[in-house]
Amino acid sequence: MSEALDFIANPDGTYSLAPGIYFNLPEAIYHADNSLGSTSIKDLATKPCKWQYDRLRPNKEVSEPEHLKWGHAWHCRVLEGKAAFDQRYAKLPTPNDFPKALNTADQIKDFLRMHGQKLTGNKLDLMSRAKELDDCPEFFDEILAKWHFDHPNYVELSDRMVREIEDAVSNMQRDPTLTAVMEAGTLIDGAAEMSIFWIDERGLRRKCRFDYSLAPTATRSKALIVDLKSFATYKGGNDEDAAIRKVYDMAYDVQVAAYMEGYHAALKLLELGMVFGTPPAGNYLHKFLTADGADWVWVMMRKDNAMVPVTLSIDTEDKMFAHAKNIVAAALDTYRFYTNLWGSDQLWTPPPQVPLRLNHSVMPTYNRGIQYEQPNNR
Repeated sequence: MSEALDFIANPDGTYSLAPGIYFNLPEAIYHADNSLGSTSIKDLATKPCKWQYDRLRPNKEVSEPEHLKWGHAWHCRVLEGKAAFDQRYAKLPTPNDFPKALNTADQIKDFLRMHGQKLTGNKLDLMSRAKELDDCPEFFDEILAKWHFDHPNYVELSDRMVREIEDAVSNMQRDPTLTAVMEAGTLIDGAAEMSIFWIDERGLRRKCRFDYSLAPTATRSKALIVDLKSFATYKGGNDEDAAIRKVYDMAYDVQVAAYMEGYHAALKLLELGMVFGTPPAGNYLHKFLTADGADWVWVMMRKDNAMVPVTLSIDTEDKMFAHAKNIVAAALDTYRFYTNLWGSDQLWTPPPQVPLRLNHSVMPTYNRGIQYEQPNNR
């Protein structure tokens, strides 16, 4: 096994990680690596020129959308455990949590007044004067500053979101399929967020990141890859129909097809010793990559219906993925075509086409709301 690498960013802020299997890789670095992941492949399959435009002209959002924040927090709770969740998403302390601490300038003045001290100056002056007294209480400002120092990657969640996430993991724990591999709302006995980077047969840099992987056991000959998805769009007569429709609408099968190419490439990386970070103990990784096939397990969290988890599983060799594999191949061919045509650092434009010639049979005849078309004006 190899030691962890130092991650050095490219001048444009991206990363180009060496091929290998990575554990404990920060999520931000994984997403910033410029290899092709499944999201890029799906976009290349539908709108390659827009994919390149967004890559070169990123729209940097100031804050993370609420649904993504919820999903990341849920992933953290399920994959990394309650302690990691509390470190990153724990509720901010409030003055009510520290009733003896001095918070406002008036409270500090009251304390100084009791000791016959001057009451002039700004809040920092008042705090400095109060600290000189032996019985000075804590200051809430300093408690909060220390808390932020101890939680450098903190993301604030509403009380409602924290409650929803705990309800979600509680319902997962009750699921008869999941309970065997969960403890206290967290997946166990496997590897969380295993990242794989490889160069495929086209010479393209690729990547994938399994939410949670489980090696075979004495009672199960196949490896399991658990993929957490949350959704709120209702389509279908029941929870299962809605989850299946979401898999279809979001092309999650295409993600599986792309990721399984990484799964198969990982065995060669393992044989070459290209493993970074700290994998699970023993021969876990070898057992996972040499299993008698792999089942993909979607845990679909129904956010709009009482945080009900729907578990879907499928053999990754099922012919359902034949079409998805073709989509992946076509998307990669599209990437190579446009890269050869325009390069990787220029905007892409579709190849020139003969202008489309119109006639009267092409335009629809519906009423567009123009005054001339209104019956009372004819």
